[in-house]
Amino acid sequence: MLSTSLFAMLFITVCIVSLVSGILVVQNDRKSAVHQAFFALVVSLILWTLGLTMSTIASSESIAQWGYRISAFGWGNLYAILLLFILRLTNRPYRNYYLLFIPTVLMILVFGLPLGLYTYDLKFTRFGYALSTVDTFWDYIFYAYYIGYTIASVYLLFSWKTTREQKQRKQILYSLVIAFLVGSVTDVLLPALGFELPQLGPIILVVPIVLFSQALRSRNPVVVGLDSNSRYTITFIGVALYVLLSVVQVRLAVDASLLGLFNLQESTFRGIITQMQMFISIYLVLRAKRTGVIAALLVNGANLVSSLLFLLRTNSAAPIPGIISYIGVLLLVYLIMEYEQRSEWYISHMDSQRVELEQSQEKLYTMAFYDSLTNLPNRDYFIEQVDLAIAQSSKNGQLIGLLFLDFDSFKSINDTAGHATGDLVLKKIAHVLASVLDKDDVIARFGGDEFLMQIKRRKETDILQVTRQIMKALKHPIVIETEEYFLPASIGVSMYPTDGNDAETLIMNADIAMYSAKAKGKNQVVYCDEEMKEQTTKRLRLTNSLYRALDKGELYVMYQPQVDTKTRKVCGFEALVRWNNPEYGLIPPLSFIPLAEQTGLIRPIGLFVLEEACNQLVSFTSQFTERLTMSVNLSLIQLKDSRIVEKIQEILVRTDVDVSCVQIEITESANFLDEPILLQRLIELKELGLSIAIDDFGTGHSSFSRLKTYPIDQLKIDIEFVRGISTGSEKDMALIKSIIQIAKNLGIEALAEGVETEEQLQYLSEHDCDKLQGYYFSKPLEVEAIIQKNMLTPRN
Repeated sequence: MLSTSLFAMLFITVCIVSLVSGILVVQNDRKSAVHQAFFALVVSLILWTLGLTMSTIASSESIAQWGYRISAFGWGNLYAILLLFILRLTNRPYRNYYLLFIPTVLMILVFGLPLGLYTYDLKFTRFGYALSTVDTFWDYIFYAYYIGYTIASVYLLFSWKTTREQKQRKQILYSLVIAFLVGSVTDVLLPALGFELPQLGPIILVVPIVLFSQALRSRNPVVVGLDSNSRYTITFIGVALYVLLSVVQVRLAVDASLLGLFNLQESTFRGIITQMQMFISIYLVLRAKRTGVIAALLVNGANLVSSLLFLLRTNSAAPIPGIISYIGVLLLVYLIMEYEQRSEWYISHMDSQRVELEQSQEKLYTMAFYDSLTNLPNRDYFIEQVDLAIAQSSKNGQLIGLLFLDFDSFKSINDTAGHATGDLVLKKIAHVLASVLDKDDVIARFGGDEFLMQIKRRKETDILQVTRQIMKALKHPIVIETEEYFLPASIGVSMYPTDGNDAETLIMNADIAMYSAKAKGKNQVVYCDEEMKEQTTKRLRLTNSLYRALDKGELYVMYQPQVDTKTRKVCGFEALVRWNNPEYGLIPPLSFIPLAEQTGLIRPIGLFVLEEACNQLVSFTSQFTERLTMSVNLSLIQLKDSRIVEKIQEILVRTDVDVSCVQIEITESANFLDEPILLQRLIELKELGLSIAIDDFGTGHSSFSRLKTYPIDQLKIDIEFVRGISTGSEKDMALIKSIIQIAKNLGIEALAEGVETEEQLQYLSEHDCDKLQGYYFSKPLEVEAIIQKNMLTPRN
């Protein structure tokens, strides 16, 4: 009958779809207890369905009874396995799980095994053999079993507290409840009321089985999205059509009317059916992917086995074309599967390369725009953000403040605690600074212990408030292990558009303000102003001009006389360099000498002054009768030059000067800065025949041991002590007296510089100071002025 064939086809389709679902789940993780329980659930449903298929198409009642007994092994296990599956799915602890199967054993003993405990009262209907009565004692025991276990499963799902799998929980719960209700109506209630229906439970349960499968596979992120709901629909329909064609093919042998209906020979009709099955198989493989592959292998494998059995049983050549066709389909499925696996590998490989490329790009971006130590943006990113904020400022009407922060004592942390500790301090202080700012503000590490911050506010007072919060936050120490580190900072602030129209200019002006804060005593905030910018501009221009000052002849030497205290006659000169800049006029030495030292230009300038002074001394010696000395200042930077002695010797030889009349002056503070190098250089200079003088003595760091060790010929008493004579400072006068006495005792000459009054002259004379220098006698003069003033005695 058509109805029995139809339901047999549906049962077989349920078996195949369920088996496909089970295989897909187990393939994802074979060791998972949840997946193993699910596969056992699928096997139970398949046994139930195969038993019903057998009873539906059975030709006799005895065969139908065996079908029902086989199905009992399926539904007898199914509800216990379902409860076990739900327990494992919801992570409920249940140690004695084998106790769940006590009802299962009872069901199998009663309904599955032919022990005479239960007699199947069957009647033949249009749907095959069916039970005529379902109201025995054992039937009610079964009802209690499946209702109790199903309700327990529903309760566990309902009380499952999960957020990650909330959607899957609802799908499983609703599908299980609906399947339970519908199955109870179709398989229990309606037959009890006299309706003739086949058992629809397996067909109904295939829906929650498919949903279970999807939920389990969605747990594995590797396989999410491989099979969607549409693929299950395609598989179900495809398998159903395939089974339908198989049923038609089987009925050809028993119902010749089908051939007459289409006016075809049997072999031709079988060939058409086989080709249609092949088409369905290929369609399943191409559209349903893994689900379709498994389904195609199962249905074609089943037909191949069936055809082989038919061939062996009948010894007929009729199934050979079908056998060849099924083998061809299986080979074709394998080839398609192999091709798709290779394609998936290539796609996966390309995806991995794309991910690696994206990661590399992200890494390069991080390296280009972020500081590796603090993870803060770097200077390039900061400039980009400032320029962007400037472009948007006209729209939002916000002020932009740029803060340049430099810690005042961070170097001491590196020097005392080590650079590793210094790095930890920087990481923590970066977090402290960032915590003060708003989310729209930008902070960057400029380099070393310098940080840049961009602040956008409505009012300038709001930006001032942020700087106060930063200074307040920096009052708290940074704690590394048990040590506390205090980090006072100087902050310079520039404002857009007052202090610049682009990021570079704003950073430069904030930097200027920061250095101004350091110059004013550190640990404070200073706003950039016009005077600062003018001074910086002037300093920059002077620095640039200084590079060409020697070549352009802008530098020249003036000479300040030194007087013998006893004779009051000129006994020597100090050579002093001067710079006449075309733009700014005469530049004070205190302004350009530091620039020369910073740029390294002090080396050629110093050698220029020495050669000019030596040439002038030779000239004075040839014109005048006095034996004069010439003092030339030498900076610490020059002394560190490994070839300085060689260069000085070349000048002495080139000018043919009397070396014993040339004196090198060094500033007292240089004595302690680099003692080994300094001592070696002075000894080498002394070996050339030069005399050595310490300038500004009494204000630096000289000690008595240095006066003994160093080859010193003269001490120049600093002007500050000399001025103390005029103010009546007893301490200054006592110090002068002591310095002169120390020099006398060590056999060193004493010279007082900065002598400006008669009172100073008298005091120094009374205490036997050897030489004097200062405006009382003369300011620094050019050579022509010295000659005009008749300071020296001409030769006849």
